Amino acid sequence: MTYSHSAAAGHEGLAELLAGMTIAEIEAMSDQEVAELMGATAEEMAAEPAWTWREAAKAATDEYAEKLAADVESGRARVIRDPAELRRRLGGRPRVGDAPGEGPSIQVRVRVTTRTRTALESIAAAQGRRLSDVSRDALDEYAARHAS
Repeated sequence: MTYSHSAAAGHEGLAELLAGMTIAEIEAMSDQEVAELMGATAEEMAAEPAWTWREAAKAATDEYAEKLAADVESGRARVIRDPAELRRRLGGRPRVGDAPGEGPSIQVRVRVTTRTRTALESIAAAQGRRLSDVSRDALDEYAARHAS
């Protein structure tokens, strides 16, 4: 069965439709069907990995909620109520840079020669720092020197 956002709207809303579905029903759908069910636009479908739509849909089912409640009751899972602990667990990488408003860290992948990697590792070890910190400093220094 193919679902679409308009079909979900006709069924008292997306939340109600998903709540009544089983995880097996969602798993049996194609990636395209799941994304359409979730109301994703073509741009959103292109920007997000297909599994994100599927996992979000499964998490909205009553079946998922019942399994989660059973896990909490049995002690296999626990509810985190402390905001600081929740931020610590979900926070990801810390912001790079001292100035407020610099925004989140952006990952840049580069390939370097073995000689460059070895030199950066030696510098990091001598300074008691991480390779990523030394590499970031090297890039910052280069950018500052050559920026126009």
